Amino acid sequence: MDIHKPKPWHGWREFLKEVGTIVLGVLIAIGAEQTVEALHHRDIVRHGEEALGDNFARFVEYKAALDQEAPCMAARVAELRAVIDQAAVKRRLPGIGPIPQPYPRPWQIDTWDAMVSSQAAAYLPKDRSVLYSRIAMSGRDLYQDATAEWSEWGALRSLSGPSRPFGEAEEAAARETLARAAAQAALVRFIAGHTVGRIQGTGLLDRTAFDAAISRGLNTTTNAPMCQAIAVDAR
Repeated sequence: MDIHKPKPWHGWREFLKEVGTIVLGVLIAIGAEQTVEALHHRDIVRHGEEALGDNFARFVEYKAALDQEAPCMAARVAELRAVIDQAAVKRRLPGIGPIPQPYPRPWQIDTWDAMVSSQAAAYLPKDRSVLYSRIAMSGRDLYQDATAEWSEWGALRSLSGPSRPFGEAEEAAARETLARAAAQAALVRFIAGHTVGRIQGTGLLDRTAFDAAISRGLNTTTNAPMCQAIAVDAR
């Protein structure tokens, strides 16, 4: 087997040319590797933001449904307040049908947690990462407040049933529970509205996607439980 010995350099010019060729090759290799890595990171971010956009659209949909149900919620609160007022005078509850319950919605922005876990969040610009994080935090807060609201309305179910005596202690408890339920409903709507404003600021939903989400939300409340009047036996 023939062994080719490296040719000796003839002067500094040839030496520098050889070194330059090697350095240029290394820089090209590094640049190509960085380009591939940057494209990979961009692809991870793109997929993550697509999923986040879908989650944001669901959030907007839930907010639209919530707004649509707001008058129904106010009407049910007024109905129950009137029943309690009348029962407090007579010291007797009338026969009351089922108390409607607000529809539970998964307000969490869980796709942001997935972006953090997959390290896609690390490749986002800092301001965008902070905005997404704040939206996700609002989603968690909103879910907790909505859970508290559901709990209060669940407690109001105890008013349902046939006519029975209604003492002062039960009256006070019912008034407090109803007041908390109404306050939690208002808080949920406030946080949801503020969060939707932030979602619009991300630009992940264009006007068409945003309007479509609102339309879906409005169409889901046709037979909402809270929009059904409470049956009360006035006898």
